[in-house]
Amino acid sequence: MDQQSAIEEIALIRRVMDESRRFALDNGKYYLLWGVLITLAIFAEYALVLTNNGGIVELWLWVVTIGIGWLISSFFGMREASRLSGWPIGAKLVALVWASTGVVMTIIGFAGPFSGGLHNWAICPALAAVMGGSYAISSLIYRLRWVAFVGVAWWLGSLLMFAVKGITTLPIFGIMMILFQILPGLVFYRMWKRNSMTAGVK
Repeated sequence: MDQQSAIEEIALIRRVMDESRRFALDNGKYYLLWGVLITLAIFAEYALVLTNNGGIVELWLWVVTIGIGWLISSFFGMREASRLSGWPIGAKLVALVWASTGVVMTIIGFAGPFSGGLHNWAICPALAAVMGGSYAISSLIYRLRWVAFVGVAWWLGSLLMFAVKGITTLPIFGIMMILFQILPGLVFYRMWKRNSMTAGVK
């Protein structure tokens, strides 16, 4: 009886994990949204710095960019919460991980340089280190090894930018956003599309 109960519990846990994984694998919209916004802002800032037009313009660039990102993300989140009930634990964990990541990165990006505790050039490598951790955690929930490799790539990029220093960290971070944020978002979209088509066939 105990053995049968253990088997049933393991089956239940596996079913919950499978449901969580399917739910957590969204269509990549958040990855694409933030990837595109940050990439555009990064290269815009790089152009401003090169032309000595930073200062208040640079500040408002990031205030508007981050503000738009949070507004759209909140809209998506509230719409999904109103349509869906009983989120699996995996989906809740993914949402918590990336929402927390957004808060941490916002604090680092604004409070770090304004407080004088973080050099402007060090913002990008610091953010990359945070991104690596979030991808590593997400890979366990998604159960996708390549997501963990993306996290490792962010960590390696962070080390590279800390070694390079200076304004060069901006284009490096921009390229990393394209490779390790936008492209993963496109992969998630393809996975979501394929799963949707399979579910439709069924």
